[in-house]
Amino acid sequence: MGFGGGNSGGVRADINITPLVDVVLVLLIIFMVMTPTLLKEHEVKVPDKAEVETNATPTNTEEVVVSITSTGRVQLNHEPIELPALADRVRESMENRTEKRVFFEIDDEANYGDAMNVIDICRGSGVKVLGLMTKSL
Repeated sequence: MGFGGGNSGGVRADINITPLVDVVLVLLIIFMVMTPTLLKEHEVKVPDKAEVETNATPTNTEEVVVSITSTGRVQLNHEPIELPALADRVRESMENRTEKRVFFEIDDEANYGDAMNVIDICRGSGVKVLGLMTKSL
């Protein structure tokens, strides 16, 4: 019992939509996976050109500078410190300050995860303003 009409050996004229459905489903899955990562926002304040010249680096010796080397070693004001003790030391240094800010000097070859971990520790210790130091050319 054949359902096709006419000759059975010829070219079919109807469109096969199965590949189109496959492509649409793959695109749907990609967008469903990527949407939550695109919604994560980090507020970044980009300074004006005048601010860059005046506030680019710490101005006095009382500023708190956290350094991260390429080997993952953490330093607080150029003194080596263990990661578990970092939160307490930063909290102590922020107690008597009106402006709770920390500058980060991160080596170019430093692990991104280590840097974010140190930044999170400092943020949890009461730091309100985070500054990233860059190398001038």
